[in-house]
Amino acid sequence: MAFYSNPPQRLGVVLGELIDRLGYRDKIDEARAVEVWPELAGPTVEQVTESVWIKDGRLFVKINSAVWRHQLHLQRESWRDRINEHLGREVVDELVFR
Repeated sequence: MAFYSNPPQRLGVVLGELIDRLGYRDKIDEARAVEVWPELAGPTVEQVTESVWIKDGRLFVKINSAVWRHQLHLQRESWRDRINEHLGREVVDELVFR
């Protein structure tokens, strides 16, 4: 019978450590930032959102209304903070509304 000196750990902890060790944390969190946009934006803003993508820490949100794009642009720092808070770490450096 094999004896292990490490106590059992929760699967989530083990997977988190593996993700960090393999260097996938940033890519996974970037994908989460894109996925969380509809939830945080709400139904009204989501209706005017055409697409969302991230590149090099910049979250791009394509908006199909100039009025909404301008309004969201004025609030971009607040949106960035909300997304990062939801993710639990700094993932989005800048929000760009197009």
